Amino acid sequence: MSSLSHTQDEADLPDAISGDPALMARLMRQAREGDRAAYGQIVRACQDRLYNAVLRLVGDREEAQELTQEAFTRGLMKIESFRGEAGPYTWLFRIAMNLAISQLRKVRRHRVFSLDRPAATKGSPRLVESDDQAASLLDRVARDPAPLPSEQLEQRERDQQVLAALGRLEADYRAVLVMRDIEGFDYQQMADILEMPLGTLKSRLFRARLALREQLKGCDL
Repeated sequence: MSSLSHTQDEADLPDAISGDPALMARLMRQAREGDRAAYGQIVRACQDRLYNAVLRLVGDREEAQELTQEAFTRGLMKIESFRGEAGPYTWLFRIAMNLAISQLRKVRRHRVFSLDRPAATKGSPRLVESDDQAASLLDRVARDPAPLPSEQLEQRERDQQVLAALGRLEADYRAVLVMRDIEGFDYQQMADILEMPLGTLKSRLFRARLALREQLKGCDL
């Protein structure tokens, strides 16, 4: 999805920006003051990670790209509302998440998820609760390991089963699993994004993991 040039320095630019909270905050301040170029840098820094997260939710490449672009458009339209309580990525993620959940509820259909594009990005946080079966499976799928050739097909099939199971869940369950076990948001961030009490959020995440485990029954994982 990235539209960056092919030089190595330019290819590294999004990671350099997204990995510097102070720079991201400064770019958002400039964007709020009407600097479109500053907002463009934020888009370049966030677009791949945001697209990957949306793809994990909707399971369709074209739709994920459209929703991601819509999120950036709405972000620009709402730039005045950014107050800095959350980072720019988290703020944009909330917009994209609401769009994706709304779309899933509207179409009410299941998707077959694809592994052709990894969801994890370099330096992205990983799951803390590795003893939970459903969470650890999602964490493994989110990572993009380089298996041995003899193991590649078998691992891909297992991971596809996990993603297919994720795609069969309700939109609200899918959302919290992507947010926690793939994106790595903490509970308070998730509660803020979804605008719900912390206890309600934890309960929903618990039910989502139970639902995922139920979907995975009988799978050789």
